[in-house]
Amino acid sequence: MGSRLEIIVYTQTEQQAKEVIDAGLAEIERLSKILSNYDAESEISRLCATQVDSPFSMSSDLAKVLALSKRWHQWSDGKFDVTVGPLTELWRQARKQKQLPNKEEVARSRQRCGWELVQCDFNLESLVSSQTSDLSIGDQRGYPVRLLAAEMVVDLSGIATGYIVDRAFEKMSTFGYPSVLINAGGDIRVGDPPPAQNGWRVSIAGLEKNAPPLLNLSLRNCAVTTSGDLFQYVEIEGRRYSHFMDPSTGEPVERRQSVTAIAATTVDADAGATSLALLGMERSASLFDSLPLKEAILLETEGDETSHARLRWLTK
Repeated sequence: MGSRLEIIVYTQTEQQAKEVIDAGLAEIERLSKILSNYDAESEISRLCATQVDSPFSMSSDLAKVLALSKRWHQWSDGKFDVTVGPLTELWRQARKQKQLPNKEEVARSRQRCGWELVQCDFNLESLVSSQTSDLSIGDQRGYPVRLLAAEMVVDLSGIATGYIVDRAFEKMSTFGYPSVLINAGGDIRVGDPPPAQNGWRVSIAGLEKNAPPLLNLSLRNCAVTTSGDLFQYVEIEGRRYSHFMDPSTGEPVERRQSVTAIAATTVDADAGATSLALLGMERSASLFDSLPLKEAILLETEGDETSHARLRWLTK
């Protein structure tokens, strides 16, 4: 998935630790072959390569991630949208070339985005309850889906890693060693704290490179994800564009920010952090109580002067 992976588990012997970690790695490898947009042979890549309106039979894992994505699309006022892949690819090229795409290119890309272009011949809501983040599926049927526009790109980068971390965590938990940490590129799931500790220490970065951590958290039996534009941005014609793609405008968000979301599962922390980053501080605060998040830490500034950044800590 293009991310650095760290796994820590406390066991009685090195062999036990190896068995637990190997089980987690096997699950990560299995799901990466389904959900990775970086792999041209993955299931999600093969779905995006289908002809317009051609039936495609999805695995239960891909179907569940799409269902979770649709749920977050609804919860975030449409800001979290995995169908904006064409826009993401267009602006990724703009970052490389440091040249803005023209309005016609943006308009053409927007025509290939939208959940109305994803036709699932089953009820997405039947796969995921709006009241729970449970990740069990229960069957391995094929789930039929059709893409209704040419060259669509369903980009799962804002949710797939969280789902993979949760599934790997579940696999590792079956061995009976509850002190586990999985960190996949900043998507973190923790179990019981290490021996003689009250929690796992997780540092939260601010808005400046090489600056000391903004906060140090002590966490147990939860998940945390931080999303920001510290490393993924480009400055073109005096304006700073992040990698957060706003589907309502077809352009990236420009404000500098760091958003940390804490939830029961990594899939909700992952999608939640991206959603709050797209919503902005005020709208995030108004929607927070309706979201399956325990806490959120939002830091943002409209300009380049980070000394005047605003910090808001939301909790339930």
